[in-house]
Amino acid sequence: MQLALFRYGVIGPLVERDELAPGEVSDLVREITQRSHYLPGRGPVEVSERTVYLWRQLYLDGGIARLLPKVREDKGSSRVLSEAVLQRAVRLRKEDPRRWTSTLIDIMRREGTLDGEPSFHRATLDRHLDRRGASRRRMRVLGAKRTIKMHFEHFGDLWVGDYHHGPLVILPDGKVGAAKLGAIIDHCTRGIVADRYYPAEDIASLRDCLFRALLTWGPAKVFYADRGAVYRAKQLAYSLHDIDCRLVHSRAYYSQGRGVIEKWWQVVEPFENEIENRNELVTLHELNRLWEPYKQERYCHAIHSALGRTPAAALAEVTPKPIDPRVARELFLVREKRKVNKKDGCVPVLGRRFLCESFLRDRQVQVRFDPRDLSSVEVYFDGERVQTAFPQPLNAPPDPHVEPERLEQSVDYLALIRRDYDQRLLEHARPLAYAELEVEPSFDLERFIGVVSELAGLKLRPAGRKELTALWLSFGPLPEDLVRIATEHAIRLHGRGRHVRIYMHAIRTLVLAHWRNPDKKEKEQP
Repeated sequence: MQLALFRYGVIGPLVERDELAPGEVSDLVREITQRSHYLPGRGPVEVSERTVYLWRQLYLDGGIARLLPKVREDKGSSRVLSEAVLQRAVRLRKEDPRRWTSTLIDIMRREGTLDGEPSFHRATLDRHLDRRGASRRRMRVLGAKRTIKMHFEHFGDLWVGDYHHGPLVILPDGKVGAAKLGAIIDHCTRGIVADRYYPAEDIASLRDCLFRALLTWGPAKVFYADRGAVYRAKQLAYSLHDIDCRLVHSRAYYSQGRGVIEKWWQVVEPFENEIENRNELVTLHELNRLWEPYKQERYCHAIHSALGRTPAAALAEVTPKPIDPRVARELFLVREKRKVNKKDGCVPVLGRRFLCESFLRDRQVQVRFDPRDLSSVEVYFDGERVQTAFPQPLNAPPDPHVEPERLEQSVDYLALIRRDYDQRLLEHARPLAYAELEVEPSFDLERFIGVVSELAGLKLRPAGRKELTALWLSFGPLPEDLVRIATEHAIRLHGRGRHVRIYMHAIRTLVLAHWRNPDKKEKEQP
């Protein structure tokens, strides 16, 4: 359209007048061709008489629309690419949308789809792939993803936290290092709920920054931060979970999601430039002292473009709901698992050893502590607080061993075991205990000792033979069936090769049971 308007401007003197004298047309054409005309985007150009006459006739035939550049009738069709090549390229791209166009050409050349080197340029194939919806951009592989603008209605709906590496300063230990500005900004009011320069980007500085925010304003619903090591610390997740604040991490290497605080860093840069322009380094304390008024004047009390008013005015409408300082202190204690030493009963914390109760030795406990105050630590076992542990005293005498108080014994434990043992033996041998048994004259003392030792697999010593002899003299003569079955029951309960008294006890128990019930017949078995 711009080119059509340019052409109309050139032939304007010829077409704007209704009637022209016979020789006046040629004079006007000659006058037009004798001067240069400005073409936007190109500069001064000259036109020939033939061109002027052509443009005049086109305008008379169809108006300004006929002055538009001609469009190829075969526009969009391929003159150098066959349909087979295009279809194969589309198929290869859809198999893996990440493939470069040059890779598609190389694949088709190597597999024989293209005969030799391609006669077309890579951009030509790119253009046709785009028209068929197979370009990497159309398949959403190439190009940045769209972003949205977030909006929150109330204070505390979303807090955004981040760190910024600042200028070189003199740190509290006297060394020179870069100060780290930790900040938390509220998305709704754009107010800075907590910020301060710290010597390091660690859990201690993050704990202090969050402590300031919670003691002033109370907890937020969502805390949004990047995936830095300090924001992925377990202590942060524990603390925010306890106050019903959800921790959300942004996608790795994607700063657009934290645009609110990233834009705020633009306020910080001019301040740090002024700090660097000073002739000597400032201390970390001096840096924070200078930063506070600069922040108030240049940001908090300045009109914010997204709000239409100052962040200070927006924060003035918020009703703070700070949490209890005691709750906050317990909330931000570092939590780590430790195993209590089984010898000295201590747990190590940051190079110090804290003495625990003796019953915790060789057990896993959770230690909660403030890394800036190691005068004591809290010890938890099975989720319950057990004690406040203090540092292990040096050269202290060991705790005296105190015997627990004992009550008078109300049960004879060994007698109960003996009773149950005898009862189990009788239950196994009940059919034999009440059977009618006869004593055989050939089953004498030697035969008795031989049967017991053979069945039980014993290699009798003189003491064992002496005990078996005493049993025979006390209860004998005995039926051979009773001796064999009693010994087999003892083997079933205890095995072979045990002490001779085990088998003697089984024989003695069956003999006594038989004596108590001499006339009772053997019970029928189901």
